[in-house]
Amino acid sequence: MHPLLDYEEVGAGQSARLGSHEAELNQIETALLTAAKSGKSPPSSSRVFRALSDASIVCAEVIDEYADKTMPRFVRNDLSRVHCAMTDLGVSLASYSALSLKESSFG
Repeated sequence: MHPLLDYEEVGAGQSARLGSHEAELNQIETALLTAAKSGKSPPSSSRVFRALSDASIVCAEVIDEYADKTMPRFVRNDLSRVHCAMTDLGVSLASYSALSLKESSFG
């Protein structure tokens, strides 16, 4: 197989893995925001932190894969999207916690 094709295949596989983690993080964030607005139970903390941990590990593996070669732009963009999804989920988790504490103080 031509090295360039293999390089593109690896990048496509990494892009799919990163996209899957991004989707999971976004789904959890949506569930968390819905819970905050409706007063329903949020996603379990184990689900939230497992998703964050798994996404972090996959990002590190992808970065390590390109230690001595140029990372394709689409993989770099996927890493950025996962980073944004992780950050958004972290902010939403902090907001949910603050709202929960505020409500329990007045309830």
